[in-house]
Amino acid sequence: MRRIFKLTPALTIALVALLWYQNAPEAQIRNAVGKVMPADAAPADQQIFRFLNDEPTNLDIGVAIYEVGGIVFLFERLTMLNHNNQVIPGAASSWASSDDMTRWTFHMRPGARWSDGRPVTAHDFEYSYKRMFDPATASGYAFFYHDIKGARAYNTGQTNDPNTVGVRAVDDMKLVIETEGPCPYLPMITAFFTSIPVPEWQVNKYGVKWATDENGVSNSSYKIKTWRLGEHLTFELDPYYNGPLKGYLSEIRSIFKNRGNTGLLAYENNELDLVYVDVRDLSRIERDPRLQAELHKYMDFNALYLFFKTREGLFSDLKVRQAISHAIDREALCNVVLRGTALPAYTMLPPGFPGYSGDRLKDIQRFDPARAKRLLAEAGYPNGQGFPSVDIQLRNDLPHRLMAAEAMAGMLKEHLNITVGVQNMEPRVYSDAMAKYDIPLSLIPFQYDFPDPHNLLGMVWHTQPAGRHDWTNAEFDRLIETAAREVDEAKRNEMYHQAERILIEDVGGAFVFHDYVLQLRKPWLAGWKKDNTGQAPFFIDNSTITDLYVKR
Repeated sequence: MRRIFKLTPALTIALVALLWYQNAPEAQIRNAVGKVMPADAAPADQQIFRFLNDEPTNLDIGVAIYEVGGIVFLFERLTMLNHNNQVIPGAASSWASSDDMTRWTFHMRPGARWSDGRPVTAHDFEYSYKRMFDPATASGYAFFYHDIKGARAYNTGQTNDPNTVGVRAVDDMKLVIETEGPCPYLPMITAFFTSIPVPEWQVNKYGVKWATDENGVSNSSYKIKTWRLGEHLTFELDPYYNGPLKGYLSEIRSIFKNRGNTGLLAYENNELDLVYVDVRDLSRIERDPRLQAELHKYMDFNALYLFFKTREGLFSDLKVRQAISHAIDREALCNVVLRGTALPAYTMLPPGFPGYSGDRLKDIQRFDPARAKRLLAEAGYPNGQGFPSVDIQLRNDLPHRLMAAEAMAGMLKEHLNITVGVQNMEPRVYSDAMAKYDIPLSLIPFQYDFPDPHNLLGMVWHTQPAGRHDWTNAEFDRLIETAAREVDEAKRNEMYHQAERILIEDVGGAFVFHDYVLQLRKPWLAGWKKDNTGQAPFFIDNSTITDLYVKR
């Protein structure tokens, strides 16, 4: 006899619950600050990212960018750049400009707090910007902000009144920045690493040491956890952070470099999750199938070029500079010496960069040894006779750039019969000499700060009272100044193209190569985002560290 079961209300509820549980999606797992973790993420205690880095001397990024050892994710700027170099909200949730782009209003994100719990306000940014421009603070990047009304005059001592600077907090939630003229790229400047807020109460309490240890106060997704001198610096999630760039990782560990340690052995021993690769290690990596599979290469917008002391002495002669520019075989340098880890450069702007017009300018500094010899003879040095010995100076640069300088010295000997040495200088000595325009010949990199031609052309090559180079050209300056104020993108780009042609023809610099970034990345790291060129760049910044996590 068939037995008939009658469903009671309680049994019905139980069966429905069972069916829902069996078919429900996996429960969402959140990290310590409430961010939903990816489905394949490892447990929280395994969300640790370890990388090799220089030990900072302090973390006061706004005034000591070269001393922070690459730790730029501790502070959130008004705006940020994402992996596609698009401006996105940071400490400001929105912003707008006047019609003529001379007045920008930034609206602060409600509820934002410092790592000590204090509110992040527009007043913090007003204080920080004016501190950065103050000559007494000696920020190396103050010139970067001279588009801001009154910033140049205050920074160069023409006035000692900070109230003349066009940065003003209307109230806690609204910051207004005024510029000297139309400035369409201002939101890119406010996204630059040095455009950080500084906790005034900490500066007042500790002075220059406010950011030298774990007492530092920050405003990003991560805060300092421990700092062991000579060993490592660790960061943890900040529960006060309420912004759009919350991280997945529970902990970030910056392992300090030891003398001669490239990190490759530590990487192979699983003591590091990411390491930058030296060209000299490529053969070893390529022989190891596992390492070869973990090698990643991407082009970061940069230019490596020779610059000259042009106002006096040997390199004040244009023909000498032209001769050197034509004596360098960039193809051989990139493909043979650097083993395909760089692209030949004939312009300052790299391929893919906004305003790039290198295809139209490539022939100006092309490799042409016969022309190089003729120009050097016309300058009074036939077959190199009488040409004084000179060094290519570098700022304690990476090994592959030292290799490139040595290769260029060999090319100049081969094609011009001149003796050129290579000197890798201590950074502070080099920087002091550079500031005084006292370096005759140097190979130097410049990596973009924001994706606009004004950065690589105007901020590097426009005549400055104290800048990177002593090269000056009135027509170049005029074009740069006009382009910077032009809001029509096509017109701007054409003016930048004309200015770059002048720079290349007058050999303000001999442009040599654009180098790739080489990294080994562990397969358990995930969260890489491809940019609009198909590459997956990774720089340890707020907007890229946010997406990184450890897979199961």
